[in-house]
Amino acid sequence: MRPTIVRTDRRYFVYLVGFLGAIGILDTALLNPTIAAYAKFLGADDFLSSFIAGMYSIVAIPASLVMGLMIDVIGRKRALVTGLGLTALWIYGYFVASTPMHLLLFRVTHSLSGSLVFPATIAMAVDTARKGIGRGLGAYWMVIGGALAIGSFVSAAMVRSLGFRPIFLLVVGISLLGMAIALTLPETARSRFKPKASLGILASSMRWLSVSYVSIFSLYFAFGVIVGSLSLVIIALGVSEQEAASRVGVYIGLAIVVSLPLFYVTGRILNRVGPVRILAAGIVLTAFSQLLLMWSLEAPYAYASSALLGISIAFVFVASTAVASVPEARGASIGLHQTANIAGVAVGAPVSGLLLKYFGGVSPFLVALAVQWLTLMFIAASRKVTKAAELGLLEAQG
Repeated sequence: MRPTIVRTDRRYFVYLVGFLGAIGILDTALLNPTIAAYAKFLGADDFLSSFIAGMYSIVAIPASLVMGLMIDVIGRKRALVTGLGLTALWIYGYFVASTPMHLLLFRVTHSLSGSLVFPATIAMAVDTARKGIGRGLGAYWMVIGGALAIGSFVSAAMVRSLGFRPIFLLVVGISLLGMAIALTLPETARSRFKPKASLGILASSMRWLSVSYVSIFSLYFAFGVIVGSLSLVIIALGVSEQEAASRVGVYIGLAIVVSLPLFYVTGRILNRVGPVRILAAGIVLTAFSQLLLMWSLEAPYAYASSALLGISIAFVFVASTAVASVPEARGASIGLHQTANIAGVAVGAPVSGLLLKYFGGVSPFLVALAVQWLTLMFIAASRKVTKAAELGLLEAQG
């Protein structure tokens, strides 16, 4: 048998897997800020440019569950190597695209391959978790968050100085590097499941899993409101478009920076207090972040809101992933977690825009606040059902 080069008992394994997971979301970190403008550069009108930018998420919503099922069938390593290799190919397609339709086609295929990479790396991190699932997930998400923050700055600097296409070659190179690393990893899945079996396990565990899915959807609904409407609300106050975009960028950047060390801290405390309490705390903090934006958009309130959202991101990401990591159908359950994640922004951004158009004022933040409190009520109502499953998770992790 061919020896494994990288061993799962090494302390750096989870960080290495986190790096590969970060490659799987380079679309968010490096490419999303540029895609709409690049589509327009290729000749698309405003609507088609926005449509192409959103196509990744549109495809990824159903694809994440399908690809999650595939991860349970073919194994983590094969899924990861295949996803990274195909991602390099499709991003090279971005580079050579000469029309908006070419870009749209590669956007679709990139979404399919990307939907393999991210769930496969989370499954690997959980499969090999040492000293409790929380520590592994905390370290994993800390790497992901750092990559997102760095990627956003790199994207802006490269496009400003070198134009659009060099950034695609950078992603191609990083994806090929990731594929080479993935080839050295072991297969971490202890068994394989056919799609029917995985779906059956998901259905039987849905009362427990729904707490994870509803929570991550709720958090990302609020994030969708920030992305879709915060700049528009600021502009309505008489601020220029450039200044409004800058303020939103600072808001999101500060939230990510605040979340980075807290990913690891949350992972360490998760094994003591359980994921459900952490989820509830995260949702409460998200609600207060929206309440502060309703109160005032002045700098002190906006910074405080951003910091609260950053804490919430760490809490909800780590805890919801822990809940979603069902041992018998880990790929499928994490794939559905990613679907709920993407759907939150896909719903929150346009809904907030409609509310702003017809009701104005702080209506987008008010609805985001209502979604958080409804989520908190759902978590509380599910407590009797989730308590036994939570105790089982904590006991299994020692």
